[in-house]
Amino acid sequence: MESGNGAASGEGILIPVSESSDDFQSKILAPLQNAYLYEESEQSFRYKSAVLVKNPDLEDKYNSFRAWKRNAGYSEEELDETYGFLLFDDGSKANAVGETGVISGNNTCTTLGDPAKGVYISMYSDCLDLNRWYHGKSGYIAIIRLTKGKVKSVAENYTQNFTEPTVGFDCHVSEQLPTVSAKTSSFLAFERTQFYLYELPQDGSSGGSRPLSAAYPFAVVSFSYMDTKTSAVLQERSEVEKQVSHYLPWRGQLLIESHFYHVELISAAGASIPAQLPPVIKVKQAIPMSVLRDLLPRAVFETSYTEEVFLEGFYCSLCEFVPSEANQANSFALLLSEIREKEIVSRSNLVTDYKRGITQRNTVIHFRSYIANPQPSRPLKVNTVKL
Repeated sequence: MESGNGAASGEGILIPVSESSDDFQSKILAPLQNAYLYEESEQSFRYKSAVLVKNPDLEDKYNSFRAWKRNAGYSEEELDETYGFLLFDDGSKANAVGETGVISGNNTCTTLGDPAKGVYISMYSDCLDLNRWYHGKSGYIAIIRLTKGKVKSVAENYTQNFTEPTVGFDCHVSEQLPTVSAKTSSFLAFERTQFYLYELPQDGSSGGSRPLSAAYPFAVVSFSYMDTKTSAVLQERSEVEKQVSHYLPWRGQLLIESHFYHVELISAAGASIPAQLPPVIKVKQAIPMSVLRDLLPRAVFETSYTEEVFLEGFYCSLCEFVPSEANQANSFALLLSEIREKEIVSRSNLVTDYKRGITQRNTVIHFRSYIANPQPSRPLKVNTVKL
């Protein structure tokens, strides 16, 4: 999920760092690679074109914050520095953080507090978006040095009545943070591994769009993501051949409005799926993501399964949509971005051929990607599809 700071307004200095230098290894790669949640990230991320940020005003503001908190009696644990990360699709926006600092309203997350009154910063360098990474994804990561201060665990709030910053604390984290593991789905991991940092104005004002004192932009680096599983599928065009323990049960097109997206469905659960998918899937309807959460078992959203499982009356299997043509990676990324911003689930109808006959099945497709398939006279079948 791209962060959104405004245009540059300071005089920050961006110092290029050679990929062969010690600084690149120790100051760029080390913070990123030490903050992976998923094991495959080590092989999948490629970094280059890094810059270090030298902004005396922001650095002085950050150091003054730490000195003030130390004088206020904060413990060494509360003053312990850590790294956080922000994702950008646009390099100019990423570099602007080095000029302006991290400003409230930088993110569309709302679960831990009002984004207009604080900033959201990711704890893990590979949990920067609601979606799983896809082959060919590229962008920019801002590395943020931060001091959490006093931290309060809060319940995730999905309503529009946002949780207010807590007096006497500097940071909110999710109560569900201890439940996050490498098996947690990407969007839940993203939501549950956020720092929500804020400053309560001393003059009683609303605070406005001011850079957060507790966070100092340290560096910006460009990246690309190479999914080795997807690469194998793109190289081998067989519809049924197993690739790196993955099958290719379907290839076709998604039709959304007037746009066609060439996609493939890959699965670790088997070479077939319980639906007759047409060459073109027309997506015409949409429902809020919150509705889908209520319809499907909670575990479907929280765990990535490698085989079919039975959950609360649903048979569930995990598939993944990937672009079938390398030159469509960018348009596919734009599709994901648009659906992500609207927080919707797209609906379509598929026809399933059973021994008992042919039935219409109500199906949903979402960028976080869930396909729900009601079946007659038996438990429901859910094909979880990652776009």
